Order: sequence, then C-alpha cells, then structure tokens
Amino acid sequence: MTEYHPSLDGLRAVAVIAVVLFHAGATSDLPGVAPGGFIGVSVFFTLSGYLVTTLLLRQIAGGAGLDLGRFWTRRLKRLAPASLVVVLASVLLSSRFWTGMTTSDALAGTFGYTNWHVIWSGEDALLRTIVGPLGPFWSLAIEEQFYLLLVLVVVAAVRTARPIRTLTILIACGWSASVVVQLLANWPQYQLEFSTITRASELIAGSALAVLLHTRPELLARRSSLLRPVGIVAMTIIVLLAATTDYDPPWLLHGGYGAMSLVNAALVMSLLAPGPLTRVLAWAPAVTIGRLSYSWYLVHWPIILILTPDRTGLESWALLALKVAASLAGAVILHRAVEQPLRRAEAPQRTIVVAWAASSLAVVVASIMLL
Repeated sequence: MTEYHPSLDGLRAVAVIAVVLFHAGATSDLPGVAPGGFIGVSVFFTLSGYLVTTLLLRQIAGGAGLDLGRFWTRRLKRLAPASLVVVLASVLLSSRFWTGMTTSDALAGTFGYTNWHVIWSGEDALLRTIVGPLGPFWSLAIEEQFYLLLVLVVVAAVRTARPIRTLTILIACGWSASVVVQLLANWPQYQLEFSTITRASELIAGSALAVLLHTRPELLARRSSLLRPVGIVAMTIIVLLAATTDYDPPWLLHGGYGAMSLVNAALVMSLLAPGPLTRVLAWAPAVTIGRLSYSWYLVHWPIILILTPDRTGLESWALLALKVAASLAGAVILHRAVEQPLRRAEAPQRTIVVAWAASSLAVVVASIMLL
C-alpha cells in the first residue's frame, strides 16, 4: 500500500472542480468561467502516473516480485464498475437525450480506447464522439493505455541487472519522445490533444517523480523548505491557466503539455512534504471532494448535457449552479452505491475478471440493441 496523503485528494478536488466549471460554463453561455479548466486533466495525468508507479515500485521493493494479477484486478475494481454504469446509463438514455450516440462510442468507452476512437472517427464526427455523453472518457482511456505500457516497461526493467537504472532510462526516453512529438508533429488540434503519444509526457512525469522519491526519499525532508514555495508557484500557475487560458492554444499543444508535466510533478512533490499548501489541500471538504473526483468526472458531462436551458428554464449563472450541484449529487450516488462498495469487496481474482467480462458483455449487448 502506498502511504496516504490527504493533500493529494485535495489536489484531485482542485482538478475536478476546474474541469466541471469549464464544461458547465461553456454550456451555460458563460465561457469565461474556468476557460482553461481542462488543465485539471493534466493534473490528473501526472498524479495518476506518480501513484501507479509508486505502487509498482513498492511491489518490487517488497522482495516478492510483481504480482500483476493483483495489480490488474485492483485496477478493475477501482475503475471498471463506475465507468460501466455510466456507459450503460448513457446507452439507456440515448434515445431521449442524445440520439447521435452509436454502438462504437459505447464500445470505446467500455474497453478504454475513446481517445483513439475520437481520432479515428475524424473531425467531422467530433460533435458525436468528444462532445457526446462519453466524451470525457478520452482521458480515462489514455490512463488505462498508460498503465498497460508502464507494466510492460517495469516487467522489462526488472529482468535486467539494474532494474531501477533501466526503468529510469526508459522513463526519460519516453518523456523525451512524447515532448519531441508534441514539438514536431503537424497534426490537427484534436489529434494532438487526444493522442496517447502526445499526452504521455504528463503521466510519465509522475512516474519519474515516483522513481526519484523511491531512490532518494530523503529529498522530501532535505528540500522541504524549497518545496513549499515551489508548490505555491506551481499551484498558482495551474490556477491562473485554468482561469485565463483559451481552449488548447497552440503553445500548449506544441510542447506546453510537456512543460505542464513538470509543473504538475513539482506540485505533487511539494504536497508530499509538510507546508501551508499541504495543509490547505488536506482540508476535510477538499479531501471529500477529491475522493468523489472519479465518480464526478464520469457523471458530470452526461448530466450537464441533459440540463439544457429548454429543459430547465434556467440560463447563465443559475443554470451553471444547477449543473454543478446536480452532477455533484450524481457523483455522490455513484460513489456510494457503486464505486466504493465494489472497490472494497473481497473476491478471488478470477471472480473479478469474470464479473468484469460479463458486465462489459452486457453493456455491449445493450448498446447493439438500443443504438
């Protein structure tokens, strides 16, 4: 088990609030509300890279070797139940609220390749794929693909004479390659934004931080006086970008996300050491929202799409407030009824895999029949 840091849940709260305000504002004729809130996804990426890599490194350090079966079943229990419920709900509600949804959209959300589905579908289909009810699944897909690549890299590294050194080299190469592609690729905006290749640097930066602190844990204590101002500066940068940045400016797509990965990593590292920012983000309400962040991210967009001015009779700030409150209420229900009970449930690994396969098949059948 990785050591629990409440401030990291507080950081999740900041990230998910930025995303929700970005989407709620854009659909309430208030585009000036968190116009750069999509930066929250970048924060999620780096934090996920750090936590998952730390988990794998501690398995290695424990001496028992990698237990990949346990790792994957934990991922399934953590991620699959809530996401499958949202995909199924989107399919069931499609005939009333979003008639353009297709079976391919549901399949992409179910099996974790929404980002590539958006890219393969092309620019003409963006209103159906990325703006459809399962659009935000693109970032979850990138994370899931990263987990697979990370495991392969770690397995390769542990077979060498110096696993940590090999892993460090591979991580450095991966981050550099991702940034080079960002800088040189002459792709359309949506390809740069949703490609696993271009967005990998943000996740890999978290992995690099995990390796650094695994090999030199004393840095947190020795550099705590430096980490405090660094964390405040990093948080200020993220908040300012969320509050002022127009949607994916060219600089962000062409190397900017690589730079953001370093800012995110610096912020995460600062929150692992005591300091004023760490205490602020460990505030109980922030931690509570952070724990809801996965469910809130999953449900917020479908709910926002349902709550239109025509259906609610509201507009502007009143509509935005309703969207935020309703999506948060949906997140609480999903978190308490699905995400947490199934995450905590004890079951053999084979049972977990079979349950995931059966549930996924049920969603596929429903999508074929209804879409």
